[in-house]
Amino acid sequence: MSLYGAMFSGVSGLKANSQALGAIADNITNVNTIGYKATEVRFQTLVTAQAGTNNYNPGGVQQRPYASNNVQGLFQSSVNATDLGVSGDGFFVVNASQTGTSDGYRFTRAGAFSADKSGYLKNTAGYYLQGYKTNISGETVDSDNVAYSPDPTVFTGLETIRLNNIGGTADATENITFGANLNAEDAIATTSNTTIQVYDSLGVAHNVQMTWEKTANNQWDLSVEPPSGAATAVLKNSTGSIYRSVGRLDITSVPTDGDTITVKFDTSSSGAATTVSFEFCETSHAATQNGGNFAVSCSSVGGASAAVTALVNALNLADVSSGAATLGASTTGAARFKTNSISNTRIDISNNVVVSSAGAADAKAFDLTINASGLSVANQSEAGAFAIPDLDLDASSTAGIIFDGSGIPSVYNVDDISIDLNNGSADLGIDFNFGTVGQADGLTQFASAYNPTFIDTDGAAFGMFSGVTISEDGLVTALFENGDIRPIFRVPVATFPNPNGLGINTGNVYNQTDYSGLFFMKTAGTGSAGSVQSSVLESSTVDIAAEFTTMITTQRAYSASAKIISTADDMLSELMRMKR
Repeated sequence: MSLYGAMFSGVSGLKANSQALGAIADNITNVNTIGYKATEVRFQTLVTAQAGTNNYNPGGVQQRPYASNNVQGLFQSSVNATDLGVSGDGFFVVNASQTGTSDGYRFTRAGAFSADKSGYLKNTAGYYLQGYKTNISGETVDSDNVAYSPDPTVFTGLETIRLNNIGGTADATENITFGANLNAEDAIATTSNTTIQVYDSLGVAHNVQMTWEKTANNQWDLSVEPPSGAATAVLKNSTGSIYRSVGRLDITSVPTDGDTITVKFDTSSSGAATTVSFEFCETSHAATQNGGNFAVSCSSVGGASAAVTALVNALNLADVSSGAATLGASTTGAARFKTNSISNTRIDISNNVVVSSAGAADAKAFDLTINASGLSVANQSEAGAFAIPDLDLDASSTAGIIFDGSGIPSVYNVDDISIDLNNGSADLGIDFNFGTVGQADGLTQFASAYNPTFIDTDGAAFGMFSGVTISEDGLVTALFENGDIRPIFRVPVATFPNPNGLGINTGNVYNQTDYSGLFFMKTAGTGSAGSVQSSVLESSTVDIAAEFTTMITTQRAYSASAKIISTADDMLSELMRMKR
């Protein structure tokens, strides 16, 4: 029955070529579909010959679609930072659901992602981009913000990338790089200062004044004035030992009669403190004490500045070398509570000015407490009371910086500073970089006027979220108006042993099959995974010229198959006429 076999062979040709024309039609209609991979219909013979016979049994042809998912499409540029493409092997992981349902995961190369009304990134087919949440260091973290390495063969830990829940940010200053020339011709005790702006963790700006004082030839000390609103500033050396500590008190209104300030001043190694109380009085007192307290004569006419001056005078006269504090001239061995500087309504109290006339007493710490109804203190921690935390007053005897005879630094003894703030922010911890020992890349000492050559600080004031950038390794970094950046997500790339074996779904997405093998999620650009390209879209791999050429040959093959059927039909008709 070879005639019937020929007809069936022709039918298989019609069917195979019609399937091929369907693939061509899909290819042509998806020529502008982002990430689309052209499908090619390939043919194979269908053999029906039986063993042991010399007759030819026509079989026909079979078609097998071949998806070239591993073919790279050309990139076209985009102005949208969340338009993504994979350069190389791999697929983005997406989910049909905004919340990421377990059965909704798919894979795609269609990277035209944009934020929906809730800020979730989804592509034009409605699939949501999945990624791992990261910490500020770019490490993958779990729901408790603990860094971990996710399992690359499961979807656990993935979540839909969302952009509109990123608030503003502020960065505390952590580093100051400073270079300057200290005048080698300055006399001993000459000072030079520079004010540097720093930011706390709330984005509040503070001015920190650095003062260099020449203490000997080739030797300079550094002191730092705590910013307004700060209680203390402590300078430390590279070993963590205290180099210098300063406390600050801001008085912003005139104290009323009877307001008191209590100073706990420790001069003993045992930790026992001498308590000295100072009482503001509106009338002048000739006596050294007023009702058991040292009198601070202060008239409201002079304002807060006059109150500060009067308090400083009293503080500087206080002999606290023993439990019985007195006022008056210094006696041998007396330890004196000395203020460092006065600026209008501010008092700085520093370890480098707490002195002993005979050097016998050694100041250890002090605590300043204000118990006042009318006195207003700028950095008070609660109404009616203010306390500076215990401040170590053991001054370093080593110079802050020592230069060699060529004006190059040979020793740095100041490494960082900690500032205790009272505005609710975290305390500041700032590392100093004054240059390299033995090199003129920071501080120098030559016969030239004091001149800061460069100042570089980090930290930033509050800034709103302004957009994202996505690196080649898939790290999504949030950008803020203050110039700050913060990693927020990492986009993985899923690879397959046989990407051409993936199942095709509506929306230009794929699912894992037995033919594709198991997926393996990798950091983009590592191993066999391609890199992530931002502000680009991968074009369709369809070649219009090739498709139209294939369409012509397919049409001819279809016509030839139809001709087989009509010819076999003519032969059958001729056979039927033989009976007549």
